[in-house]
Amino acid sequence: MIVAVVSQKGGVGKSSLSRTLAVEFTRAGWKVLLADIDASQITSNRWAEKRRNAAGIVPQIETAVYPMAALAIEASKDYDLTVVDGAPHATQGTADAAAAADLVVIPTGSSMDDLEPSVMLARELAESLNSEKIVFALYKTTSDAQERESRETLASFGFEVLSGAVPVKTGYIDAFDRGFCATETKYDNLNQVAGVLIKSISEKLRGN
Repeated sequence: MIVAVVSQKGGVGKSSLSRTLAVEFTRAGWKVLLADIDASQITSNRWAEKRRNAAGIVPQIETAVYPMAALAIEASKDYDLTVVDGAPHATQGTADAAAAADLVVIPTGSSMDDLEPSVMLARELAESLNSEKIVFALYKTTSDAQERESRETLASFGFEVLSGAVPVKTGYIDAFDRGFCATETKYDNLNQVAGVLIKSISEKLRGN
């Protein structure tokens, strides 16, 4: 199976969400590949190296950098799940990964600066894909009110918004800086909040 986590712009939680998915599915016993197709920044690959070098962090995450999405798709045949961490802007690789994926997750913040390009990407992908496999994940939200408004905005365009939302918190930033993921922070409440979103993605993926 392939999950493509893609975005039109950077800073909306794409890599953070990809890494957390890879950790939780690996923890659940799946053979997982975290495929970083942003060869210019290789942020997920550098995070995985930091995780390997830190003492006591388990599970370890198998990560590789691919200059082309097609290479990651080919490699996916050897895994139960491949999580494709796309480039922080729409590219041909984004389209290729989305076309091959069982589920396309578009993370977005709750500001209009984040929502508008995210909707543009979703509509562009929906022109060639079954729109039912495109879902939004609210990431880096700032308030309950803004989260509700974001859900309403996205729903008005006919797209599904996953349950759960990950707010802007320094605890998440600290975790990733140390090689952990959004469900491995120092704070149980933050781990539980992120866990709701990951569970929602898991249920959607298993249902497809």
